[in-house]
Amino acid sequence: MKRAGARRSWGPLVVSGALVAVMGVLGLVSTQNAGELAVAQHREDRLEQARVLGHLSARTAEDGFTQLTSVLSVQAAAGVPPFVATRDDEAAVARDVARIRAIVEGSAGLIDLGAVVLDGRGQLITSYWTADQGASPADPGFDPLVAAVTGTDADEVPLSGIVRVGDEPAVALGSPTRLSDGSTGLFVCLWSARGTSPQFARDGANEGESWLVDAAGLVVGARDPQLIGTELPYPRALAAARSGGSSGIVDTAEGGTDYVTAWQRLEGTTWLFMNVQSKDGFQGHLDRARLRTEGLVVALLLITGTALVVMSRRRERAMAVIATTDELTRIHNRRGWFELAEQELARAARAGETRLAVFIDLDGLKQVNDVLGHEEGDRAIASAAAVLRAACRSGDVVGRLGGDEFVVLFGDGADATMARQRLDAALEDYNAGSSAAFELRFSIGTELWDPEDPCSVEDLVRRADERMYAHKQSRTDRYDNLIRVPAKV
Repeated sequence: MKRAGARRSWGPLVVSGALVAVMGVLGLVSTQNAGELAVAQHREDRLEQARVLGHLSARTAEDGFTQLTSVLSVQAAAGVPPFVATRDDEAAVARDVARIRAIVEGSAGLIDLGAVVLDGRGQLITSYWTADQGASPADPGFDPLVAAVTGTDADEVPLSGIVRVGDEPAVALGSPTRLSDGSTGLFVCLWSARGTSPQFARDGANEGESWLVDAAGLVVGARDPQLIGTELPYPRALAAARSGGSSGIVDTAEGGTDYVTAWQRLEGTTWLFMNVQSKDGFQGHLDRARLRTEGLVVALLLITGTALVVMSRRRERAMAVIATTDELTRIHNRRGWFELAEQELARAARAGETRLAVFIDLDGLKQVNDVLGHEEGDRAIASAAAVLRAACRSGDVVGRLGGDEFVVLFGDGADATMARQRLDAALEDYNAGSSAAFELRFSIGTELWDPEDPCSVEDLVRRADERMYAHKQSRTDRYDNLIRVPAKV
């Protein structure tokens, strides 16, 4: 007998231990999944950052091209002669140099290195430099710019890669312009790439290192101005970006260190916006947080055991009942009724069935409260709920919306006449057998829900409420003899 009792006492402990073990495994798996989702979301956020900053950089280039084109268009509209096509006319060349200088000086320092005019073959015609040295038209950094102008893609922005103006790494932006012989040349303005790095450091501010890279793999924008014009120090990241489409995020390794690289191609250019960060710096805090959370889950499950599981389940059930049950009547409260009614209408829609909403108002509750007291008023509300339960089937949804208002959702096949008959019969039975000092009376409104012409639960209740109000207004004697006066002895 002792062994049997021991087996019976060990049984719940074994079951509880198994539950704890299952919950532990599920908790660890969930924590691991949550950690992976957090990393995935972090990667998506970083990629979105790259996209946004890449789009902003591309928009800046497009705006610069638009402004440059606008300046030339305004001058042409004002009757300014076109730039000369050759260097033979010294007076015309001098005039063009003065014109270019005016454009450079009028740029508010944006065009800080100078500007040139090239002919259709890329040969230099006229130039103005703010320093002693200028850029050579043969510089390979000009190739993307010339290709954009001579190509067929109208969306390409005539933007260069890194161009050398003496020892200064520069960037050039071009715009087609008409020359004096009727041919099309190219007006090109240049500015210091290092001069824009403070602005890039602000605009590209996020975790990791942000870079702008040209088609040759040279750094166009970086937080450290001294790196501009040099090769990107992450060749594998650059190779992955060049072969990975317009945008993306990948894991790379450089010199024994793992990195996470996100990139975005600048629309209409050959440039890339890139963000490179060590993998530990990028997601190490998330990985460590996941490990700490997994350890905490195990510790909590071992400490709380079966008691926590049982108590949690009981609490959940109790809270669910409390949240959806009216305390006075023990039927569904407003929240519980609407939740069940929405589910019931969804089920009816799938089955092609009708439902009937009945809105009930308890008449004379104020009289009961005023004459008999609020305790009797509460009794009247509870009695009304009991009458409704007696008139309904198990599948009907009964609820108290608040105060003296109730609502019932009858199942398929119910109609207004049937519902009223059942409610009247239940009400009559109650009043006939009640010893209360009041008589229960209802004002009733009904509304049919048709799956062929459905409406929301809110609209269904509102329409039934309107019909109830019309019914109430039509009954002028609804309060007569509502309060029962006991017979005198």
